[in-house]
Amino acid sequence: MEYMFRKCEDTDFHFIYELKEKCFKWYVEKIYGWNENTQIELTKKEMSEHLADMSIIQYEGKDIGLFTFYYDDMGDACIGMFAILPDYQGMGIGTRILTNVLKENKDVRIYLKTYKENPARNLYQRVGFKKYDETETHWLMER
Repeated sequence: MEYMFRKCEDTDFHFIYELKEKCFKWYVEKIYGWNENTQIELTKKEMSEHLADMSIIQYEGKDIGLFTFYYDDMGDACIGMFAILPDYQGMGIGTRILTNVLKENKDVRIYLKTYKENPARNLYQRVGFKKYDETETHWLMER
């Protein structure tokens, strides 16, 4: 399953918002309630803070997801928003992305947070992430 990354740009806002809606709306709705204006503002904020760290995942020339990866002030690496459109989930693309990132950063602590009910947490565990803490809604994981 070959994928490619391209740098995310401001013009990708609508794609990212739709991706977020398709992948996370049911979690957000259940926990906080889905407010369209709030989600638009949160997406804009995320893009303004991490645009340089965001990559659009492409498969067969089509935009299918987003991968956000950056180093924090402590030198640890953070996986931020990571999502693949539902039609492309289960094809091994997420596994390959994570495996490659872990290989390239084998001497660095990498952490992420995921909704407790997100089935992707099984993927994170499978590639070596362990839960080190939790909140009411999320697992905090590291490798």
